[in-house]
Amino acid sequence: MSPVPAPRRSPSPLRQSDSPGAVRDRRAELGRADEARAEQRERDDTRNDPNASKWRYQPPQRKEKEPV
Repeated sequence: MSPVPAPRRSPSPLRQSDSPGAVRDRRAELGRADEARAEQRERDDTRNDPNASKWRYQPPQRKEKEPV
């Protein structure tokens, strides 16, 4: 049987052992990433057409009961 791999822990964005300069750099990097995601979200939102009929909710068609 092959050994079961240990689950990986995701790297923590900020560690207590990091130097203040590393913490500051990491925070700046995370801030830039947040800004880039916000810009991308805005661009994607402007491309969506709110009047597109395929996105509107349409209730399912009711089928009339057939007489028995």
